[in-house]
Amino acid sequence: MKPRIVDVTLSEGELASGVGFTVDQKVEVARMLDRAGVDVIEVGRPSLSEEDFEAVREVAGEGLRAEVAAWAWPLSEDLEAVVDSGVDRVSL
Repeated sequence: MKPRIVDVTLSEGELASGVGFTVDQKVEVARMLDRAGVDVIEVGRPSLSEEDFEAVREVAGEGLRAEVAAWAWPLSEDLEAVVDSGVDRVSL
C-alpha cells in the first residue's frame, strides 16, 4: 500500500506567528502542492471568516487531483460552511 501524503501548510502552517496567506496565495500554494503529487490538501476552517470560507471554496473549485479537506468543529454552522465550500473531506 502506497502512503498518502496529507499536507497541512494552508491550515497548520497558518497558525504560526506572523504567517498569513491571502486567498490568491492559498490557491497558488494548493496548485503547487497538487503538481508535487500531494494526495490531500488541508485548507483550513471555512467558518472562521468570509476570507477563510472564500479561500476554501476557491481551492475546492480548482479541480485539483488532490482531495481538498477542511476543518470543522462538530457544530451545525461549521458543518454547513464545510458543505457549502465544496470540499472533498472534513476533519472534525
